[in-house]
Amino acid sequence: MKLFDDFYVYPWTSYQENNCNTIFIDGPVPTLIDPGHSHLFNHVVEGMARDGKSADTIKLIVCTHSHPDHIEALDHFDNGVLRAISREEHGYLQEEGKELFLMSGCQAPKKPFKLFLKEGQLTLGDKTLQVIPTPGHSPGSICLYWEKERVLISGDTAFYMGVGRTDLPGGDMAALGQSIRRLAKFRIEYLIPGHGEMVRGDKPIKRNFELILGEFF
Repeated sequence: MKLFDDFYVYPWTSYQENNCNTIFIDGPVPTLIDPGHSHLFNHVVEGMARDGKSADTIKLIVCTHSHPDHIEALDHFDNGVLRAISREEHGYLQEEGKELFLMSGCQAPKKPFKLFLKEGQLTLGDKTLQVIPTPGHSPGSICLYWEKERVLISGDTAFYMGVGRTDLPGGDMAALGQSIRRLAKFRIEYLIPGHGEMVRGDKPIKRNFELILGEFF
């Protein structure tokens, strides 16, 4: 689904299986954010094809965090595609984060991450995103903010009327609250979460953060 020029969202809407929303940013560095589960990745391929795009053009995959429903499909891509995650999350995946793959029966990606993201700018050719560390749902979770279009890609940190769970290995409710408070200060017109529906408009998004903070923190 095209949101605006070069920016596409492929939401997961089925209630029968868990999977994440996936974002594609076209341009000089075609970038996929959170590819999702391996056996469900075809829904992204088909969605891109409907938009006249091909997954074969992707040069970079960015993962907001390392849970199986966000990264298992990484191995669909060959070694020519660069994989990115925060260094804190990569360390978590090597240790405590492995438990989630064992618990869910999923396969941890075998191909390595070679780009480790930290707070600051991520330049994708003619586009610049801001990398925001947002621990809580997992120790090294990140969100991505595109200031030009006021888009926040929030991973599993903030949802419509909800937040990411913290009862999984590495979760921290206090840290999540701090991350939510930080995100609430940004000027946002599109809140695109890792699951569920997006929120549009400055006022509805501000109200959403107010409700989240009042309900959970």
